[in-house]
Amino acid sequence: MKKTFFLIVSSVFILTACDNSIASSGSVSSNTTTSTATSTSSGIKSTGSSATSSASEASSLTYKSGSTNIFEISSSTSSVTISGLSSGKTIYFTKTNPTSSTISSSFTRYVSSATGISLSSGDSSSSSTSSSGIKSTGTSSTPSGPHHCISLSLNTSLPQFSDSSSRAASSSITEVTPTVYTQSDIGKATKSIYVDQDEDISRFASETATLRAVGDYCYVWVVSDNWTSSSTASGEKINSEIARNIANNFDEMYLKIRNVFGEESDNLSTNTSLTSLVSMENYSDTGTIVNIVIYDIGKDYDAGTNSGSVVGYFYAKDYFYLSNGNSVYKYSNKGKYFYVDAYFAVSYTSTVYSTLAHEFQHMIDFGVKSIENGLSSGTAHNEMKSMLCEDIMYGTLCGLDSDFSEDDSPISRLPMFNRHYMDIGLEYKSSSPEVYYSYANNYAFGAWLLRNKGGIALLNEIATNSRTDEESILAALSSMGASSTTMEDLLKNYTLACLISGDDGFNNELSSSELTLNGYEYTLNPIDLWNLASALPETYSSYYSSTNYYKFDGPYLYGYNKQAELRPYGITLQKVGTATASEVTINFNTTNISTNQRAYIVIEE
Repeated sequence: MKKTFFLIVSSVFILTACDNSIASSGSVSSNTTTSTATSTSSGIKSTGSSATSSASEASSLTYKSGSTNIFEISSSTSSVTISGLSSGKTIYFTKTNPTSSTISSSFTRYVSSATGISLSSGDSSSSSTSSSGIKSTGTSSTPSGPHHCISLSLNTSLPQFSDSSSRAASSSITEVTPTVYTQSDIGKATKSIYVDQDEDISRFASETATLRAVGDYCYVWVVSDNWTSSSTASGEKINSEIARNIANNFDEMYLKIRNVFGEESDNLSTNTSLTSLVSMENYSDTGTIVNIVIYDIGKDYDAGTNSGSVVGYFYAKDYFYLSNGNSVYKYSNKGKYFYVDAYFAVSYTSTVYSTLAHEFQHMIDFGVKSIENGLSSGTAHNEMKSMLCEDIMYGTLCGLDSDFSEDDSPISRLPMFNRHYMDIGLEYKSSSPEVYYSYANNYAFGAWLLRNKGGIALLNEIATNSRTDEESILAALSSMGASSTTMEDLLKNYTLACLISGDDGFNNELSSSELTLNGYEYTLNPIDLWNLASALPETYSSYYSSTNYYKFDGPYLYGYNKQAELRPYGITLQKVGTATASEVTINFNTTNISTNQRAYIVIEE
């Protein structure tokens, strides 16, 4: 079975907390308002200027056939009467939280009662599919533990380091002449490289690695204990074929990735504030080439079970040259480095090819956002971009590896999204199992965004502008002509995409111009959230064969009266029920309502 594993990264600005995601998950605000907002949607006005609302307002709506029927419900609306319906129409209730604070479940809106509707208790173990574009299904069962198709035990940002003694630029760094390796050096050249020694990636030691492949843009180094000269690689020992393929795949992606995300920095910093830079051409023994180091990450390979944990990571420590540094600074390899686990390189080789793209984006992000602009990308936003980098490299990797499939791509995270989108917003949580939801949810939002709001050009703007996190997304949309777009707007349309399987959703097929940038062509395949088993045959036939928990025909739907916590920039989807008359009335709770949330009624076509 092929699996996509979540990756570990520390690419944020030193001396700040690494878990600095798009939305902070630490604060819980049940009824605080962070901003005022006024918007209209199909005649229903929503205003949010006070913490809670207890006023009551009734509204009337008319269903219009052939159009998108999504109506915003204000915090003061106590009931809505909808006319013009035909019996059998399914009605949904969606909620979003366009703020960085969590909204407690007790302060969220819900449908208290209704007339003219057969009310729904939500998804259950039986599945159903609507024939008219909006689909729903689910299961109420839960797995017996964390999502175990992902074997990573370490999905957090790497340990932080703060060293006040090394704040000043060092005066005793030494210039070097970089060694230029060629094919004739393969198997002969060796180098001492600092690699981690424990599962926490917190202890480092120098180990000897041998050059096993030379690419146009990379060197592949393999630590001695993880090499075999045999034609058959096994366990945690790779051979020359794998090393060569890793170099070839990285070479093929290198210029394409830089074309979209920008260029990784060619400089080292001699202080912790990234304000004193020196060229790698003068201070790195490998110059400006990328070094891919393969070894047993975390020293956790288990020969008995033939298993590992972390696929790979990029650590920004290698971009620092501090002769008087202590803590992790002294373990800098002083150059462009990222790391790949030997076990996964052997057992999940195709997945590792995707990992190369993922980690290279992290390296570029550190250069573009941190070194060039003095910014720190939040973990959630950074991981989203790395998964989107994998996404757009899908076609390239398929062309290089006949075994590569969507089971190796970030699309394999979407079953987790279907089941757990409501448990986390656009944020990053490092504890298990929420960390798995973090990756799934952030990828899903990014995948929808690119497929509906601008394709490769939008990703390029997000990656290279002088903003981070949600500000980067909004600035990118503004530069492409959508200057009035807000996170509120995006989340509203996002919930609609999570209900509708039409062309406005994840399965929008982009034009050639939307998939091309500066002469390079990329891939963003349409995604059918309601038929993931077709896209991920190996995942479903192997891991999911023994459980119905993730076999969702679309995102999970709560029942009509569910009150669920709304995470930062999070959403919930609820099925109110099916119309039994041409006119229906829906009643809502009206007290203790956080006006930070936005609520919508959606009617299927």
